[in-house]
Amino acid sequence: MEKPRVYFVVQPTVAHYREPLLRNLLKSTRVAYDLVGRFKNSEGAAADRIQPASEDVLNHVTPMTLRTAGPMWWEDGQVRDVFVGGHDAYVLAGRIYTVSAWAALVAGRLRRRRVIFWGHGWKRPESGAKRRLRLAFYALADGLLVYGDRAKELGISYGVPAEKIKVVYNSIYPEALTGRTRLQESSAEQTPDAERPTIIYSSRLTARHRLDTLAEALHAFPQDRPRPRVVVVGDGAERPRLEEKFAALGVEAEFLGAVYDYERLKALYARADVAVSIGGAGLNVTQALSFGVPVVAEDGHPDSSPEIEAVIEGETGRYYATGSAEALQQVLTEVLADPEQLCRLGEQGLAVVRDRYTAEKHAEAIDQALLELLES
Repeated sequence: MEKPRVYFVVQPTVAHYREPLLRNLLKSTRVAYDLVGRFKNSEGAAADRIQPASEDVLNHVTPMTLRTAGPMWWEDGQVRDVFVGGHDAYVLAGRIYTVSAWAALVAGRLRRRRVIFWGHGWKRPESGAKRRLRLAFYALADGLLVYGDRAKELGISYGVPAEKIKVVYNSIYPEALTGRTRLQESSAEQTPDAERPTIIYSSRLTARHRLDTLAEALHAFPQDRPRPRVVVVGDGAERPRLEEKFAALGVEAEFLGAVYDYERLKALYARADVAVSIGGAGLNVTQALSFGVPVVAEDGHPDSSPEIEAVIEGETGRYYATGSAEALQQVLTEVLADPEQLCRLGEQGLAVVRDRYTAEKHAEAIDQALLELLES
């Protein structure tokens, strides 16, 4: 039986972290994918831009141009492609302020094309005009591929049929690149400074993430405990100010900038006792858990993406009260004093990643969701 052919818009961009997923989609034995997408997030500030996938992956993707006017976007080509047809389904980015997506929905209705959205869905409860707008947007689509269970729960509570929403989760690494990498120093190499724990932070350095909270928490670390060192992986417009803030508070922090090389990242996580997610969480959570490093994250931050669901209190990580440096300091003090707890949290976090968040599981979930939606 011939595989269904699917027009698939890679979102948000054809970034380096999308590469493992795309490689798995391209070798799918159940669905034939024609990939379309933007190669870089050109709407962002230069310091906040994300590295694209490698050239051999980009060669399999039809480039798409984005036009913007404030929050409104227009993605060139997709309305024409839906109207002309030729595919069994069209998977588009499900952003409600993308005008071309609305136009593509209309084209799909007129031409009897199946249009499916892929995205976060609901990251938090909504009400009023925004909720009505999103429901109208999704009502025109033939299906939704969402990143987390919470999004499906909210959609169902708002009246969207359960069978229309498929949870596919998200990914960053293939399973072969996941695993615990914690390094143990030999007794001959032990020094007094070796007892100091290491905290790793990996994300873009933007105002949204508020890394100041970590500097304030460590500045108030108990005097009778070794003050942790911090490794900051990521770049962004906030970096110069944050470097000054950590220095002013006397907190040792090494700002490495963006790191894309897997082996270097693996080595950095191998030396980390715990990872922190300050502000809105995202793929930084699954990255840390992929290396068996537990995560301390904000409890209920409104900007967190569905990947936050991988942090399960007391099982794969810990939560602290949103925006509270004091609460963060208390949680870090507690977990860093208990190496056995850190080991257990890391092992269980890795198990969750391998169950849901690898590139293979992500691709399989997308395949299965599309086949179910095409059959419905």
